[in-house]
Amino acid sequence: MFSRSTNKQHFVIYAILVVFWAAFQQFSANAFELGWGFIPFVISLPFVPFILVWLGVQFARHYRYVKLGPDVAGHFTHCVCIGVLFGLFVYHFVY
Repeated sequence: MFSRSTNKQHFVIYAILVVFWAAFQQFSANAFELGWGFIPFVISLPFVPFILVWLGVQFARHYRYVKLGPDVAGHFTHCVCIGVLFGLFVYHFVY
């Protein structure tokens, strides 16, 4: 029971991270027009590595559970969500 509620909480965190990424992407795209330059990039430096590490740890945990067998679909869903989020945050810095 408790583990199921914890897994559902992660989906809320994933949604918050998507909103954060979208807002940050929009803000960064307009930063030069606002005259702020690289300030959004500098502000994000403390947050994004922490987010990437947390996503990596969660991916490893859920991938291990996918290989073990119970609730494969749920853990695979987590892996897909985490992979997409990881890709979005890496894309933000590469692009």
